[in-house]
Amino acid sequence: MYDYKWEIGTFFLSREQFKEACRTYVVHSGRALKFLKNDKRRVRVICKGNKGSCEWEAYCAKIPDEETWQLRKVTKHNCSRECKIRLMNPKWCWPKLHNRVKENPNLNLKSIIDRAQTKWGINVGPSKAYRARGIAIDMVDESFREQYTRIYDYCHELLRSNPYSTVRVSNQPFVGSEEALETPGAIMCPHFQRMYICFKACKDSFFKCRPIIGLDGCFLKGYYGGQLLSAIGRDPNDQMMPIAFSVVEEETKESWAWFLDLLVRDLGGVRLCKTYTFISDQQKGLLPALEGVNVESC
Repeated sequence: MYDYKWEIGTFFLSREQFKEACRTYVVHSGRALKFLKNDKRRVRVICKGNKGSCEWEAYCAKIPDEETWQLRKVTKHNCSRECKIRLMNPKWCWPKLHNRVKENPNLNLKSIIDRAQTKWGINVGPSKAYRARGIAIDMVDESFREQYTRIYDYCHELLRSNPYSTVRVSNQPFVGSEEALETPGAIMCPHFQRMYICFKACKDSFFKCRPIIGLDGCFLKGYYGGQLLSAIGRDPNDQMMPIAFSVVEEETKESWAWFLDLLVRDLGGVRLCKTYTFISDQQKGLLPALEGVNVESC
């Protein structure tokens, strides 16, 4: 789009597609365009370069009895590139920030402003960068939230493809305002709290391994955070073998006890687990949880 050649007769699927093409052309070419007409039948765009003396103009009209739009008129520029483009709005910016916000929810405004200056040579103000980042965060948050609504579908698929495995999901009740709770017909969906997974193949393989289990936890760097608790064994080739893992809200005595209780059940019960050696680096809440399930550790 830096040196896009506008051709008379080009078709666009809708008015919004033509406007989006104009905004993209504005950003890459550095032209100060303005929508002079914008209704259900026509869109006229002019250039405000050289203090309004640029003769560039584009006219796009709707084809009768169709949803298609066609470019009817376009002229040439006689102005130079500009750094301040008002036609580039936050709605155009946020799709370009979607992946960066997904990787770093705490993306600062200076990074957005610097990236716009480096990539497109355009000055973006703090207000526009703030609104674009807000839209991107809302879209990322919505996409992650929708994935949690399918957590049970994911669990059923795991059980279908891995029969006799253990998959457990724990929810917590929705905590909202009193007005929301008293609203007639309001649906308060439970929130995801924890999930435990132990595959049948890993469970059976552990009984051929050394009776040593390593317990550890680490932070999850996703959008919603959390902790990953895991139990690891050592196979006859001295290789690490995962036994079970769990995603919990935080590393506490309650979350470790919940994870260890399910792990002990999968590995044959408390009597058999007393013959195993549990190794840890004294994670927060782990020792009290081990005592709660009557399992010795070292």
